[in-house]
Amino acid sequence: MRLRSPFFVLVILAFLVLFFLNTWHGFRYQELVQEVEMLELEQKNWLENNKKAIAALAVLSSPERVRSLAVEKLGLNPLKAEDVIEIELEGDDID
Repeated sequence: MRLRSPFFVLVILAFLVLFFLNTWHGFRYQELVQEVEMLELEQKNWLENNKKAIAALAVLSSPERVRSLAVEKLGLNPLKAEDVIEIELEGDDID
């Protein structure tokens, strides 16, 4: 009976350690699940903000808007074909 006593104590200690590790693993798993959910929500928000920024950029850079700003705010007018001057350089081939 004396030989069984240390073995029995080791089995009980091993059981307690494994139970503690299993419990700790469960808590850690829940923490990681919450962190992943938070990161996924943050990623979704970033994607939504990115979509809004792209849409705003498309609206702000549309040719119609730029043309109306040039004419109304800056007083610019479209060039006529006869107003364009072409300059040809001799010597170097610039292609």
